[in-house]
Amino acid sequence: MNRGDAQTELKSDNTLELERIYVLNEFQGRKVGQTLFNKAFQLAEQSKVDYLWLGVWEENHKALKFYAKNGFTAFNKHVFVLGDSIQTDIMMKRQIT
Repeated sequence: MNRGDAQTELKSDNTLELERIYVLNEFQGRKVGQTLFNKAFQLAEQSKVDYLWLGVWEENHKALKFYAKNGFTAFNKHVFVLGDSIQTDIMMKRQIT
């Protein structure tokens, strides 16, 4: 979780960035990711921010589906370079307040 200037993109005092939820393949499907997300959402509520936001690699269809299921909507894109490859993150947000 990143707040203020620690955020990678928005850097707003009224938002919180959920930077990563990674779950090993052997633990996927056991609600580990959902539990971690629920805690992040609870922290966002306690922080009284307007939005919780994140970036998801456009090819990570499983994560995109997970976040959409949890109320996130796409609002922008972020292009970055990984090695010699140009990649795109879909930026998604969910309103808190």
